Amino acid sequence: MAANGKPLRIVLATAEGALMLEALAELPFKTVFELIGELNRQANDGDAAGDAHEFVLDRPSLALIVKALGELPYSRVHALLAKLNAQIAQQG
Repeated sequence: MAANGKPLRIVLATAEGALMLEALAELPFKTVFELIGELNRQANDGDAAGDAHEFVLDRPSLALIVKALGELPYSRVHALLAKLNAQIAQQG
């Protein structure tokens, strides 16, 4: 994560965003409903460049996303986790 605590900007393809939402949907609703709503809002309101969407995430939101992705099979999420890690490293 960014050492300074600033929100992180993550760019994901539509399919990657869908996988992220799929993973979140597996967690208890009361823990993810606000985040899912915010991600959907950002995807719909944001400036999409082709198939890519930018999401602005705080630390707790990103931690919840990573936790959710960790519950899915590695073969489905390893590329997305690597992409998230690379983007976070660039900002930190």
